[in-house]
Amino acid sequence: MSISHLDIQLEQLESQCHALQASLLSGNVAELQVGGSALQRLTVEFSQMAGEAGLGQLDIPSRTQKVKAIASGIAMLREGLLRQLAYTERGLEIVLPATRDKATYATGGAYGSPVRQSGSFSFLSA
Repeated sequence: MSISHLDIQLEQLESQCHALQASLLSGNVAELQVGGSALQRLTVEFSQMAGEAGLGQLDIPSRTQKVKAIASGIAMLREGLLRQLAYTERGLEIVLPATRDKATYATGGAYGSPVRQSGSFSFLSA
């Protein structure tokens, strides 16, 4: 693996991260979905390339700085997506108040909690 391939991959990751931030700001859901898939694909490819080239290839300061910048960009994207989720959920509660109080799943005991005995065969429980 050539060193320049890692730099090219980092540039692609960085540009995709910027494009995803722009689509998040514009509110275009279709672009956001396509961009997220592309970012995931590029991240997996970069991970594979870095593994094949060896981790020593990432010790170059310019690459380390780019990786940190991409990581902070992804963290900002995550925060933006969480903020958008909160806006959407709040809007849904305003438009459809019944969604606020209803649970998706039945309420009951915690998963894995012991079953209550009905009285019969209680001596068999551990």
